[in-house]
Amino acid sequence: MTSSLLLRQANFRRLLLANFFSGVGDWFNSVAVLSLLLEITGTAMAVGITLALRTLPYLVFGPLGGMLADRFNRKAVMVACDLVRAVIALCFLFVSSADDVWIVYAGTFALVAFSALYNPARISLIPDVVERDQLLSANALEESVFGIVMAAGSLVGGVFAAYWGTDAAFVCNSLSFLLSAALILRISLPPRSSGVRREADKEERKANEPSYRDLFSLIRQTPLVLYTLLMTTLWPIGGGILNVLISVYAYQVFAAGKSGVGLLYGAIGLGFIVGGVAADLLKRRPYHMASCSLAVEGFAHVLTSFAPTIYLAAACYALSTVAGGMGNASLRTLLMRHLDNAYHGRVFALESTISSVLIGLSMLVGGWLLTVFEPRLLGFAAGLLITLCSLILGVLIWQASRTADSAAPAQPD
Repeated sequence: MTSSLLLRQANFRRLLLANFFSGVGDWFNSVAVLSLLLEITGTAMAVGITLALRTLPYLVFGPLGGMLADRFNRKAVMVACDLVRAVIALCFLFVSSADDVWIVYAGTFALVAFSALYNPARISLIPDVVERDQLLSANALEESVFGIVMAAGSLVGGVFAAYWGTDAAFVCNSLSFLLSAALILRISLPPRSSGVRREADKEERKANEPSYRDLFSLIRQTPLVLYTLLMTTLWPIGGGILNVLISVYAYQVFAAGKSGVGLLYGAIGLGFIVGGVAADLLKRRPYHMASCSLAVEGFAHVLTSFAPTIYLAAACYALSTVAGGMGNASLRTLLMRHLDNAYHGRVFALESTISSVLIGLSMLVGGWLLTVFEPRLLGFAAGLLITLCSLILGVLIWQASRTADSAAPAQPD
């Protein structure tokens, strides 16, 4: 299998492991922060504000992260961001009452700001360490690792926070960034320039470096890329509300507390693991997955709103992320295949910036809407919105893919 071959490649394996360890720590932090907020404030609004602050910094730092990924050493960018995040992660240790909630907001904003600088470099590094015909398998593994991270980080993090306290979870998060930095340092890549030509090459790259204006022009001229980006950026309109509902379902609908939060996030993580495996098995059909999977994800969220128990709700969440994992892997692969590598840092920064800002606003609005509407009604509406948007854009991606395939030679899978 392609996946097993990829895992034998040291550079890609280290990239995955760095993502795994920092991700597990981040989920320890997420479960601890959300649980702490609900305990010291008792309101869903605080959760909505915090979740919004985990995405809104992308508006400023996302585009900057894309430029850094395309212009500078990507390893250096990633290591620097990890070291800074290791320090910031410790600030949550100073939160003890509702008067300290501003520390949660400030620390969350700072962590996300450096994550926004980090992520475009990490994603752009994937085509540099794997072959073109391995891209979908690499992205499928990324989704599976994301699922493992979520399942391990949230489920274990919930138990960890319950027994050893939130402070221990925050310390683990800080240590995870240090471990990630050590792994990234071991990734060996050929230098972009060397010797006496280093400065000349640097100036030449800067002069020929594509701008965001060039990228926008290319997107307008490439329908498949346009529809793919629309799919990845419109989902958060409903997805942000659904993210807020996870903790609210656990605490207020099913009265399951911290263990309920861990259970739901664990189910979501399990779904991403299965979705990544399924995407790898169906790697010869990326257009099929891109066209259908996110609509299935939205419908699964509609079913979640009717779940009578937290266990059935967890099963629906797992189903939604099986489809979501397949969709994410296929959509990212389509962007990598149909855009030149020179644009990768900026296009993934653009995608994450738009989607993160939308999901942040959606979470903020979702926190407010929960003071007016019942959680189940809000979950039904958000799931229906995702389903309808995904169906429409799925048809457009399917049509654009047929045109792209007829205009270009087939690529090996």
